[in-house]
Amino acid sequence: MPYFYDSHCHMMNLSHPNLTAMIKRFFYDGIKPNFTKKLNIIIALLSVASLFFLIKKYFSLTLLMSFLWMTTGIFMVILIFVIAVIFIRPFRDFLVSLLKEKSANVMNLLAIMETDIGDCLIQMEEDLRDSFSLNSGLVMSGNGEKYEYEKIFLTPLIMDFGLKEYDEPKESYEPRLGPISLNDKIKSKHPYKVRWKPIVAQVEDLCIGIRDYYVHRDKYIEGHLQPLFQIIPFMGINTKNYSMKNHSEGGGVSMKLEDILEDNFGEFKNDVTPQQRRKSIDAIEWEKFNGDIESVGSHYFLGIKVYPPLGFDPWPEGGFEREKVCYLYEYCIENNIPITAHCSPGGFLVRNEYKDFSSPYKWESVLKKYGKLRLNLAHFGGVEKSEWRKKIADMILEVDQKSGQYAYDNFYTDISYQGVDNKSYIKLQRFLDDYDSVKRRRLVERIIFGTDFMINLQDINAYSAYLNYFFQTDALTLEEKDMLCNKNAERFLYVG
Repeated sequence: MPYFYDSHCHMMNLSHPNLTAMIKRFFYDGIKPNFTKKLNIIIALLSVASLFFLIKKYFSLTLLMSFLWMTTGIFMVILIFVIAVIFIRPFRDFLVSLLKEKSANVMNLLAIMETDIGDCLIQMEEDLRDSFSLNSGLVMSGNGEKYEYEKIFLTPLIMDFGLKEYDEPKESYEPRLGPISLNDKIKSKHPYKVRWKPIVAQVEDLCIGIRDYYVHRDKYIEGHLQPLFQIIPFMGINTKNYSMKNHSEGGGVSMKLEDILEDNFGEFKNDVTPQQRRKSIDAIEWEKFNGDIESVGSHYFLGIKVYPPLGFDPWPEGGFEREKVCYLYEYCIENNIPITAHCSPGGFLVRNEYKDFSSPYKWESVLKKYGKLRLNLAHFGGVEKSEWRKKIADMILEVDQKSGQYAYDNFYTDISYQGVDNKSYIKLQRFLDDYDSVKRRRLVERIIFGTDFMINLQDINAYSAYLNYFFQTDALTLEEKDMLCNKNAERFLYVG
């Protein structure tokens, strides 16, 4: 039987994400003013002087009354809201329930990130078997038809949270680099800092978790001998964190980009057919993994994950960084390796200058030079970024003027985190229905199913709930759903 593919998910624990960098960005960029105290005083004085000038020149009783009415109105709205919260029980209960729901989602996410990755996978299988009464594989049905899937194929995407070139701003409120005196430590609000996030630790934790899932699941799941999941991760790579053999600078580390690609994908060149690639992937005996990163080689990873919000620039202006990304793309084309890239405004954005790196316009420059690159721009641009979604669709539908064929036949997108409720699928349906039948079919053929688990637990309480929305929605036909979760996914992962 075929497999059901979740082509976009994550398995990580709380030690892996660069949470402090995210909080710093939110606090210092979003709350702290970017001006010195003297400049703030000057701006305040100028504002007061301008206000005094305007009042002196344009003051009238009408203006005063308008100002008083506006102020009174704002005060009354605030007062009514406070009274409603205190005295109107249904309104108060609604707010409390909303806060409880959000806090429950956060606690649920923290709980699954705090547990062992192997146990996380076991709990996911328990959840699915309880929710869908699974005796063997997964069944998706509708209108008297059904599709059966032997296993669920998970591709956990590793994100390179490394900070090998992390240079903190030198403002007085930032942690200082180098030795700090005891007196300065006492005065400092945060003398400790994150100086690196080795991806090695994340890879080892994930591989051990996959091993533990296969080794220990039988203790918790009785009556089902065959594991429901097959798990093959994507390696996270940020070219910015590595140097190349013909350069001495770059990344501040000894690891070379050529070496990391050859160590993890070197044998891909021997897979002359998609069937051979799948056979090699299936041959990995995860139960025997010894926990040593040195034991991880080719076919432990199926593809590469790049994450622009963490600093990966898909198409740098030029020079050394351009050379590195070009080497990555050429290597992936030559060895038939798929790349999944974050493509929405949200995510683990650690610096403001990285926010445009995720744009499909950036990736269009890549595809114009490397049209054969097997690329998935994840999240379909994000539901909040309609311009990006439209651009991705235009790129999928673009036709080469010389050949008359589609320009980027290996180009895909996924709908991870786009199915936390049925409203998301209705939006997708409306978007697709704006195209004629031929273009709509082409778009559906290039969309892949993904969940963005465990990140999606911010808005949904279980893996099974996300799958259930996908199974139950009428926004896609049963055949189209099968295309997203099987045919399109296999074409992206294996064929190229």
